[in-house]
Amino acid sequence: MRARILAVAALLVAVKASAQSVSGTAYEDRNGNGLRDPGEPAIAGVSVEAYGTRDAGGAFDQAVTSAADGTFVLSPGNGCFLIRATDPAGYRQSLARFDAVIDTTPGYTFPIGFPRFAKIDQGIDGLKTGGYRYTAMGDSIAANFNICAAPTSFWYSKQIQSRLQCVAPAASVTLDQAAVSGQRTDDLLVDDNADLNNVFRVIALNPSPKLITISMIGNDLRDVDPSGTPTQDQINRAVDEILDSRQNLQEAISVLTSQIPGTDIALNTLYDNLAYNCYSGDSTAFHRQWLPIVDRVLRELAWGQTRRASINEVAADFAHEDQNVQCEGFDQMICRDIFNLDDIHPNNNGYTIVREKVWEALGGANLGPKDALSRTSISGADAGYLKKVRRLLPTATATASGATAANAAAATDDADGGATASITLGVGQEEFRLSGFPDWFDEDQIIKVIAGVRYRTAGTVTDDFYRLEASPTGTFRAPGGYAYTTTNWNFYTPIVGGGGPNAPASNSDFPTEKLLALPNVASLREVSATLTKNPVLAPGAGEYDWPALTHDDLATTVVRVASAPVAHTAGDAYTVELDAAWLDVYGWQKARPGEVQNLRVGKQSNGTLEVSFDPLPSAQRTNLYFGRLATLRSGAYDHGRSAPAPAECAAATQSAGGGRLEILVPPAQQPGVDSYILVTSHVDDVESPAGMRTGGIEIDRSQSVCK
Repeated sequence: MRARILAVAALLVAVKASAQSVSGTAYEDRNGNGLRDPGEPAIAGVSVEAYGTRDAGGAFDQAVTSAADGTFVLSPGNGCFLIRATDPAGYRQSLARFDAVIDTTPGYTFPIGFPRFAKIDQGIDGLKTGGYRYTAMGDSIAANFNICAAPTSFWYSKQIQSRLQCVAPAASVTLDQAAVSGQRTDDLLVDDNADLNNVFRVIALNPSPKLITISMIGNDLRDVDPSGTPTQDQINRAVDEILDSRQNLQEAISVLTSQIPGTDIALNTLYDNLAYNCYSGDSTAFHRQWLPIVDRVLRELAWGQTRRASINEVAADFAHEDQNVQCEGFDQMICRDIFNLDDIHPNNNGYTIVREKVWEALGGANLGPKDALSRTSISGADAGYLKKVRRLLPTATATASGATAANAAAATDDADGGATASITLGVGQEEFRLSGFPDWFDEDQIIKVIAGVRYRTAGTVTDDFYRLEASPTGTFRAPGGYAYTTTNWNFYTPIVGGGGPNAPASNSDFPTEKLLALPNVASLREVSATLTKNPVLAPGAGEYDWPALTHDDLATTVVRVASAPVAHTAGDAYTVELDAAWLDVYGWQKARPGEVQNLRVGKQSNGTLEVSFDPLPSAQRTNLYFGRLATLRSGAYDHGRSAPAPAECAAATQSAGGGRLEILVPPAQQPGVDSYILVTSHVDDVESPAGMRTGGIEIDRSQSVCK
């Protein structure tokens, strides 16, 4: 009987610990989808902090670390809190879950939907300083404009302001109502004093904002988004606008990130009744097909900055990112007035969803009466992370169309103490290219790649500018007359430089837009962006697949500094001083196999070479390389692309007796010079080392061509 009483007591303790709590799991998000899938390992020792104010008991500030199984529990009680999981060294938090919104799991309830917790990195520290400025930028969504009995202007921003104030009652939380109805991403780069809805005015604010939210791109398609069955010309014009918007947002966000280092930035994904309205039938083919692409663009913009921005997964909770035309999810939340004048903005319930999604994206968690569902515990506040497995540097440089570069090799070295390549452009098509990114690290399982640059300028840029861009194919713009499709439009990734005055050419109506918010950069500045390829849509599929870059893509990737003339006037005697360009690879790594052992070479009477060795366990295939002995004696290797004879990749093997294998090389396949021979094997599709130098250092991996 005594044992039974003890068991009941233990159960009561467990129940008490889980009440009024926020719990989750820290894990390695190996596919980057924001969900913990089978086989994804836990991460122990991740610091998770809850900061806020309890309804009873006052201030609360507690940090715990994730356990061996990745789990963590914070028990602050009822009240308003921010939850922040620190990025472990070498990791970056993955996106909030962006899987399909159609979900039958219990708890998919208005207005929370499915929790999609993200975080802001500096919000807690900002509130602790006592002064917290929040700037809500964007268009009519942020401004809360509609004609269907909408709540007051900037309603959900004011709600977030109130919740931040609830988290830290002693702090002064102010709100800049910067968003302007009808504005486009171009306006973010128009340097005027008419409003606060541009980067120039925001970076000049004193005190600086601690939080900036941005809702943009929707209006960029106004008057260019084709309805019905669009012509190819209409599609091209609309896609031009999407690409221009991406450039402008990248420029705006990167400037805000670099110029206001203490600020968190959050973007909204887009909801759109013209994409997701299957009741009244006014959704259009173009919107259904392209809005999921625009939302992915926004996610990648947020994730790829030098300081990852947060992403409010608003669209995913209004409608399935579908081409299946299913009326599910949070449908009936878009304003549809009887005059058919407003089919885009949320109704009152819709704005309530937006409030919850923005709050979740900041890591906000209310418990008890202040929560929208009066929840006293929140589970599933997981923290998924992508691991940075490698930084790749270019190995080759080139100039084109009259550009010149002094000390060009400095841009390929990230450890040369800040030495720079001095690049002189002009007012035409001049450019400086970096390429030759390593593609031989086949153990790296690539999920995402971030392209980054560190640069400054010398001299003064006046009215002719420059861009920095990356392309996985080396092609940066579509050829003339190109027909865009949903699976063939993504030629390049903008890193520095917006759309520019009167861009795009197919809809040039912003002559005061700036190409560069920061044309004159006195100190080294780092800027980065997620490098992506075209999406893929399988036959009959309702979701796009966004394939990761492959090692072959890395080999063809080019980063360029290009002239972007506006005035075409001589006299901009400046240089772009490029310290380094790189690709940061995120994902995970397979184990490297060991070196093939006990290599022996014999010769048959007919001149055939017998190359025998001890096989590696579980080897899938074996390769044989030839290199020049003279090159080896000089301390280098040439058994790769410049080998004296082609490598025998997946060579035929046969038993050599005693458990050994051998490869036979007839005289016709042997090099005509004194050579060294190396043998490698692939285990789980990862090639073994070709050999090890003194001290256990692997020989030149760039020679590996048997992928």
